[in-house]
Amino acid sequence: MKQNDEYLLMFAAIVIIPVVVIWYFAWPILRPWSLPTVVHGTVEQAQQQRSLTEDEVKAMNLWVQQYRTGWGVSGEVPPKNMPALAVYQMSSAEGRFVILSAWHFKHGDDVVGIQTRPGGAYRMRSFDRGTLHLPGLP
Repeated sequence: MKQNDEYLLMFAAIVIIPVVVIWYFAWPILRPWSLPTVVHGTVEQAQQQRSLTEDEVKAMNLWVQQYRTGWGVSGEVPPKNMPALAVYQMSSAEGRFVILSAWHFKHGDDVVGIQTRPGGAYRMRSFDRGTLHLPGLP
């Protein structure tokens, strides 16, 4: 009996524990994220802020619904010493927030950070260069 217990413990240590750890980090990335439908918002670019047009709000809703998966885990850190190219602060009719910040890197992927409340934790996602099509971005 003792040898079977040792095999069971070894199986748990080699198989079950790593699977649990991997799923702990993978599940937030794979699970579709339920984000609210926004009704209004603003965009800040180059220290200038303006309201999103009705068409831009519709486009942002489509964009957010298209990218409901693939976001990293909560608590990721945005790029330091590099201001965002654009920050979209949007809210739903119920007062829920969706805040998107976009960074463009000269020698790498474009990155978007998403927050669900002002000052909240980021979840990040990278996009191949040139594939990030947010309304109002050059």
